[in-house]
Amino acid sequence: MELFPIVLILFKVKKNLLFYLLAQNNFVVMDQKEVKLRIYGMTCDDCVVNVTRALKEQPGVIDVKVSLKDGAGVVNVNPDEVKPQELLRNKVFVKPSHYKATLVED
Repeated sequence: MELFPIVLILFKVKKNLLFYLLAQNNFVVMDQKEVKLRIYGMTCDDCVVNVTRALKEQPGVIDVKVSLKDGAGVVNVNPDEVKPQELLRNKVFVKPSHYKATLVED
């Protein structure tokens, strides 16, 4: 059975229904939390790659999107494994790195 068409269709339904359907078909479904960051010190595309890579390596991080233009990042995390404050202590934001980040409150 091909999963790709099913996944595309499921993205059009509500989140809770999606989780229910995945769980009913023996998929592991975990809670996710979206964490928004303001990222300082990025000047080029290599900076985006470095910040993205470091965040993706952090345990509990599911997905990362970083924007040079906006100086921002959106990190989807498993809240049971990592707290938002812990992202700020990632090696990419700690000295001697010149990148810094703050949490963006909604």
